[in-house]
Amino acid sequence: MAIWNAPTTEIDPQALASTDMLYLAYTMARIRPVVPDVFAVQRLKDVQRIKGLTMDTVILQFWLAGLTGLAESNSSSQRLLWKCLVLVKIPSIVSKLGYSYEELCDTVESTLKQLSFYRGILNECDDCIAEDGTGERADVLKSIAIGCRAKGLVRSDQLNILTDVPPTHYDPEQYKFGKYSEQSPADAVNDLCGRTLSDFEHQEALLDRIIQVCEEAAANNDVLTLSKLCQTLDDNPLVVDLVLLMRPPSSLLVPLESFVNNLQQNEDDDIGNASNSIKDDTCNSNLEGFGDVLILIMTIIRRYELAECLDSVLKDKQGFCYLWLHHTSATIPTASMSSMTADMQGLMGRWISALFDSMGISDDLIQTSKPQMLLEISPSIFEQSLAACQAGVIDATILNSGLDYFLQPCLLFVLIGVVQYLCQEIVFSAHSPLNPTHHSAHGASSASSMMSPTGSSPLAPRGGVSGSIGGKAGHTVTSGKSVAMMQSSLKSLLAGEAFPARLIRLLKSEISAALGHHAIENDHQLAIIHERLTETSVNYDSWKISEPYDVPKLAQQTVFAYDAIISGGRTPLVMKREKGWPVFGGSSYHMDVDLFRATLCYVGPAQFVTNILKRFLKAALTPNGRRAAELGAAMMTTPLVGCGDKHLSPQSLLWTLLCQTLWIPVPSRLETFTQGKHLATFVGMTLDMFQSSTFMQHRQAQLQQQQGKGVDGTTATAAGEAAASMEVDSSQITTAAAAVGVSALEQLERDAAVEPFRVMLEQRLKVLEPIARDKPGFEGFVQGMAQYRERHPPLSLPLQGTSSTTTTASSLRKVRMG
Repeated sequence: MAIWNAPTTEIDPQALASTDMLYLAYTMARIRPVVPDVFAVQRLKDVQRIKGLTMDTVILQFWLAGLTGLAESNSSSQRLLWKCLVLVKIPSIVSKLGYSYEELCDTVESTLKQLSFYRGILNECDDCIAEDGTGERADVLKSIAIGCRAKGLVRSDQLNILTDVPPTHYDPEQYKFGKYSEQSPADAVNDLCGRTLSDFEHQEALLDRIIQVCEEAAANNDVLTLSKLCQTLDDNPLVVDLVLLMRPPSSLLVPLESFVNNLQQNEDDDIGNASNSIKDDTCNSNLEGFGDVLILIMTIIRRYELAECLDSVLKDKQGFCYLWLHHTSATIPTASMSSMTADMQGLMGRWISALFDSMGISDDLIQTSKPQMLLEISPSIFEQSLAACQAGVIDATILNSGLDYFLQPCLLFVLIGVVQYLCQEIVFSAHSPLNPTHHSAHGASSASSMMSPTGSSPLAPRGGVSGSIGGKAGHTVTSGKSVAMMQSSLKSLLAGEAFPARLIRLLKSEISAALGHHAIENDHQLAIIHERLTETSVNYDSWKISEPYDVPKLAQQTVFAYDAIISGGRTPLVMKREKGWPVFGGSSYHMDVDLFRATLCYVGPAQFVTNILKRFLKAALTPNGRRAAELGAAMMTTPLVGCGDKHLSPQSLLWTLLCQTLWIPVPSRLETFTQGKHLATFVGMTLDMFQSSTFMQHRQAQLQQQQGKGVDGTTATAAGEAAASMEVDSSQITTAAAAVGVSALEQLERDAAVEPFRVMLEQRLKVLEPIARDKPGFEGFVQGMAQYRERHPPLSLPLQGTSSTTTTASSLRKVRMG
């Protein structure tokens, strides 16, 4: 079949897929959260379809892209992620293409045989891995073949490279926990996580086992196991990286969320009847476990920037975890008396009294404190303590001693709210005009504003008159003395040896904002804090570029990177280097999706799309026009951010291109006929590779059905359900589902996703046609889009007994556009 955008000159067919696959591979290795497997599977199919290639050629380019990233990685942590992508992730994606066993094996075996000729890039990867000191000489190609065999993608008797490698087996019962394990939870967790980082043949099963342990421990209230696992994952972020490379964030967060929502103190009869010492140990263990789980949840959400998409990564929208994270995503507000329940007021009064009373914190108070409630009131506890210190009720020594009490392992989670409150008050006060005469509901003059259940403030002077100052919760406009006191308390807390590194890492942004502008000279505590901030950041974001970008020049840097990729790409020089042939000088792909992501987030979709289009039009005047179109389409249709911000999604970028940016150069700025044809190629590729959210949901549902029932027996069912979920006229879709297979319905769904954009494009072209005659560039663009329309007729539903029937306007409006 002729390809609508096929060039007139002969081009190496392998080079046709290189840019798309390179961009996809780098996005999966460098962007979190990773694009779903169903997206990658569909992208492989799209590249094969719109470029008229065989699937083994597309998969070969996908592996070459991954190997390129592995060879160019500059740290052991980055190499680990690339190894996982090459050895585990790509075979996992290929296994979901939906082919029969024989067809899939034939395709993968053919791909590996072709890959064996690329000795140059394979040798580079062998040397790269050997630098990690892993012992034996690495053989990346053999490791890839072993990974494919583990997924049932190759037959050992068909590949000579596997003849001397006997298969190994993974026993899912090997890693047992709780009462079924002879090992301590710490040893069992360490063994499991340690093997996950090195055993690539069974890595996917080991990662699934980590998720399963979370689910089982949370369901069985196995606090000890869950606490140890969360501590280990927090201290070894590479394991979390691998989990979220292979699985969606919700798979790990949902069981942790369930534990945080449901943990209660002293509700178990056995604990209630136990001795006091057992009660104390159990309650302290529960509180410590609650803190460990909560800290890991917050770390994952912050590290992978999931705060904007909590709906998709958490399950219980009415649970404590979701509500608290949603409420505190931007700030940690203190609570006013009017907003507190009676239970919260009573608990807060008891804690404030105990913190600064000579008797101290009693075991009964800890045992009867709900951890969720204690977390909510912690900022207000310290706010009232600070107010008492300013009012002279307590001195700074007592204030810091009370704060240090929360450094106990079972109460560390309380410090999350306290440190966030201190940091935000310092930052807010530093940017606000000081007004010593102004008093808010949480100011220094409100030492008696927090009433105890009996009507008197626990911090009021003994024998004094209690009172309450009304007002709503908000930031305090504090005096310089108050700010200095908060800074002193914060530095004293953070510089202490007992303050844990994982909290330093979790609260790094707040701490840096509050103390980063202070001079370190002659300030021993501040020097310690900055040193700890640096130590906890080493290799923490292993998938990101460590050097910061020059933010004002992001757009310019993106332009340079775009030009470098299209001028490098799969040029003859690069292909010679990959095959191990002698070349003069070095060559790199210069792929930096981190830069593209930062640019998109900083300059917004309109400027991002404009930059791509401008550079593309310049490149379209050179022999690199084809690669420029491929890269531009990949940048437009591959998500660079999570699902939380729809304004930065591919759909928004596509709308910006077709509704706004495209018409700046059309028709007046198109200089040549060939440039216009290249522009049509860019627009057509972008439309062809666009995957709406609705379309992806259908693919995911079909994939789950195929995995549950087997590929051969699910075609009709998957087709029927996918069609039904489109909400097109039911009588038409029922007939269509009975008459056609999944492939036709897949095309129907894809057409439904892009039809509004096609209609928009056609309408604009008709308006411009009278004023753009005799312009070669515009003529080339129109001809290119005419060829595109020949491949994509108007949205239609194939009906039984007829070739096709165009849907009515009312039916089209019923389609849910992703």
